[in-house]
Parts: sequence; structure tokens; C-alpha cells
Amino acid sequence: MCTISLNRPDALNALENSMIAAINAALDEAAIDERVRAILIRGEGRAFCAGDDLIDMGTPEHPEPSNLHDKYADGYPSIVRRMLKIQKPIVVAVRKYALGAGFEIALAADIIVAEPTAKFGLPFVLRGIAAGTSLLPKRAPRHLAHRLLFLGDMITAEEAHTLGIVAALSSEDQDIDDLARTMVNQLATSATRAIGLMKSALHASESLGVPDALTMQVGATVGSVLTNDFVEGKLAFTHRRDAQYEGK
Repeated sequence: MCTISLNRPDALNALENSMIAAINAALDEAAIDERVRAILIRGEGRAFCAGDDLIDMGTPEHPEPSNLHDKYADGYPSIVRRMLKIQKPIVVAVRKYALGAGFEIALAADIIVAEPTAKFGLPFVLRGIAAGTSLLPKRAPRHLAHRLLFLGDMITAEEAHTLGIVAALSSEDQDIDDLARTMVNQLATSATRAIGLMKSALHASESLGVPDALTMQVGATVGSVLTNDFVEGKLAFTHRRDAQYEGK
């Protein structure tokens, strides 16, 4: 298990460029480290992530590319792209707020867990920015996506859970990090190669029709039966014991 903690608690973990670079570096390292079989992304302090830090970005301490396309492509979308590509399960734990870039990062995870009172939103329009159009329409009903994007509204974690965006809510006497770590530990001991193959097929299938999506599924199935985890799962079933997967 690898834990990536957003660590600017005084700014509600708002992102600036050096922080984005550090998150990307951590994701790249986790992607190639065979010891890492599942990833947790969380925030220090009172919130998960309040979005981009529009004050610090572009300062001498946190310079940005002069090319506008590079500026926005190299921002939080670079984190999203890595999260979608990594063939390892990713859980995001949301405390208090996941706004703007923070909500986008959460949506790129494979599983979101949250406090019941946490709030989610994509308030880009309130700053005159057009963004947030790639993931939310794939995860939420179209008219809700329009409401959040066009009005900059927020929804609670309970609403998001009802809609299936959030997978699980913590209870009153349970810290969200504890819930997230329990889930990540469960994933990390599972057949993570099969999970990685399913993850790739799922993302590729989002833009495909059913016949092509089935072709992707078959490819994932073929890949999974060539793994050591498949052999272990079959032996465990035959001998009526719990499987001991290694993610290989």
C-alpha cells in the first residue's frame, strides 16, 4: 500500500505547481514499484483539497508555462491522466471539501470514500473558467453535471453516495482515514493484476460500443489467466482455502 498525502493544510490542500509535480512523482513511483499494490490519496488537516491555488500559481515561487495550453494541461489534469492510467486500484478519502481540481482528482480514483458532511463541487464557472467537463458526465446524471458545472453548486457526500459517485461513507465514530485504509488494505491483498487489467478495460470501454467493449473485456480476461494470481485463485478454490495473492 502507498499513501499519498496532500500536505498544505493551512490552504485546505489547494494545489500549486510544485505540489502537482510532487503528486505526479509519487504516482509515477507507485506505478513501477512492485511492492505497491494499492494506493490511497488523502489530505492532511481539515479538508481533502479545495482546488487550485489561484493566488500562489504563477508566482516566482511557483512559476507556470507561458503557453496557455501547456499551463492547463500540465496542471491537475496531469494528475488525473496518471491516476486513470495506473494499473493499480486507487482510493481517495475525502474530508470536508473536494472542490474543483480536488473533485476531479477524486473522480479519477477507482473508489471514493467520504465523511457524510463532506462537500463536492466544480465551481470553475464562478471564476470564469471552463473546466470539469471530462469525468463528471461519466460518473453522474447529465442534468446534475450541468447543474454543478453551470451554476458552481456543491453537493454533500450523502447526495453523492445516493447517486453512486461515493462508494462508502464513514460513520459518526469512524475516522475517514481508517475507513479508507481498511478498504485499501483489502484491495492490496486481492488479485491486483486482475484489478489492474479490469481498470484498463473499464476506462477504454467508456468510449466504445458494447461489441468493442466486449473485445476489451476478453483481452483483460486473457491477460488475467496468465498471471500467478489466477493460478493461486484456482488452487485456493480447489483446496477450499483463502487465496494468498501476490499481485503478479
